[in-house]
Amino acid sequence: MTRSFRSVAVVVASLVSCTGSPLDADGPPRGSGPSISEPSNGQGLVCWEASPAEGSDTISFADATTASGLVQPLLGMHGHAAAWGDLDGNGWLDLFVGTFADRPLEEYQTRGADGPSPDRLLLGGPDAFHLDEDFPQEFGRTSGAAFADLDADGDLDLVVSRNTRPIERGDRPTEILENEGGSLSVVPDPGIPSDLVGRSIGVLDVDEDGLLDLFVAEDRWSGGSSVLLHNAGGLRFTDATGDSGLPEDIAGFGVGVSDLTGDGRSDLFVAGSNRLFVADGDGTFHEADSTVFAWTVYGGEDDVTGVAIADVNRDGLPDILLGQHYNSTVDLGQRVPVRLYLHEGTNDEGDPTFRDVTEESGLIGLPTKAPHVEFVDFDNDGWPDILTTASAADGTRPAIFHHLGLSGGIPTFAPPQGIGSPQYWVTGPTADVDHDGRVDVLLVEFFPTLPSILLRNETSSGNWLAVAVDGELGGGIGARVSVYEPGRLGAPEALLGMRDVMVSEGYSAGSAAEAHFGLGEQTVVDVRVALPGGRAVDLKGVAANRYVRIPSGCR
Repeated sequence: MTRSFRSVAVVVASLVSCTGSPLDADGPPRGSGPSISEPSNGQGLVCWEASPAEGSDTISFADATTASGLVQPLLGMHGHAAAWGDLDGNGWLDLFVGTFADRPLEEYQTRGADGPSPDRLLLGGPDAFHLDEDFPQEFGRTSGAAFADLDADGDLDLVVSRNTRPIERGDRPTEILENEGGSLSVVPDPGIPSDLVGRSIGVLDVDEDGLLDLFVAEDRWSGGSSVLLHNAGGLRFTDATGDSGLPEDIAGFGVGVSDLTGDGRSDLFVAGSNRLFVADGDGTFHEADSTVFAWTVYGGEDDVTGVAIADVNRDGLPDILLGQHYNSTVDLGQRVPVRLYLHEGTNDEGDPTFRDVTEESGLIGLPTKAPHVEFVDFDNDGWPDILTTASAADGTRPAIFHHLGLSGGIPTFAPPQGIGSPQYWVTGPTADVDHDGRVDVLLVEFFPTLPSILLRNETSSGNWLAVAVDGELGGGIGARVSVYEPGRLGAPEALLGMRDVMVSEGYSAGSAAEAHFGLGEQTVVDVRVALPGGRAVDLKGVAANRYVRIPSGCR
């Protein structure tokens, strides 16, 4: 394996006509307006590269928690949220971990902790993470987080969602933290409703004004009044729920943000009530039929929590995966699967339609909770696997369903070995932490008696490619990245993978604003990045095994 990190010169990109019409199956074309075209093979955009790594023939991990410096900083935590993002712009991902700090003190006094820890910010580097001593020391019930450039100044800010209660060490509100030179500080009075009891966070530009708005889910236990917060500039927000046409009774735990109709606008899926809202193009939404997403409930504390969205069968349409926080798994012995819904195009009203293929796909019932879910190609074979935060391997590893390919157009998955333990993790955001081209996993542990775990991917790897968008083109949130066989840019039958860039995924998790693709044996690809607003970036003949950032690489 070889790894390198480079600083590259700025590449000037020019506006030219689009070289092809990128069709998203039954949806309207995306990126069919003016295109920003990189004339070469993208070499000038390379931030770092890594050859395919040798490793295990099955998906496997090594515990890198101690070596990465994450044991001591995460003591004394009821961990409940985590987010990845390059806060200081050094090319290495930083990590925020949030905690429920409101429990009795003695619950935290274990494994050497004196008491509850506050939320933590860990700064990443090539060797390990180190604690940011200047990060605000706050104790609350932190339930979600995401890094995003909320003031459009070119660096990442942090939004922290809190499940606020009027009790000691539980009354901190949902907050915005501003990035000033790589250091975060709490923004006073950002306009977020003081009575919001938040869970997961969706980040999207609803009105296409270049400023990122926020959708914060509020669960059914707290009133079920999720809110859409309009970004008014200057890190100030206003409640735009009513003006956007969204009802005020949306109860939810997870938030999925993706263009589900192919019109270039981000739609919303709220896990919990399992409701789908389609963007109308004027800053408003309408509710689409969501009956296919109804779940059987066995007990009073059975909830759908996480939501992940990606194309799992290469038809150019984003599919939906839902995770579960079902107490009935551990209390009543119910085996409850995570559920997969394939996108089947749009109906006569232009709304997306879905089909439940859980059983057909081989997603078996799980004997414990699986609140967080993601689509991740862990072996870079070109087919995204399914990560759940239920446990496998006798409680030591996450339960991962390995993508085996398609059967009659339906993705099929191999179940994990060693399921049966009641162990699970609240959330499990993924990222390529060590720049080796393989995606790693952070498992966030709720109980202070056990550690949160960073697992480094040691699976034998196919070729891969990761794509990010620089701030001068909006930072990428809401962009759609599609990868094709070389010389066949835009041809639906040549599609190798498609992902929307988002910074929240699953449950209570924040992800880096990038799209990672396993490519299998493919060594060269064509890439189209359809940006919000109709522009597209086309890259032809891009060599695999690189992290590229458009339009100017890493500076």
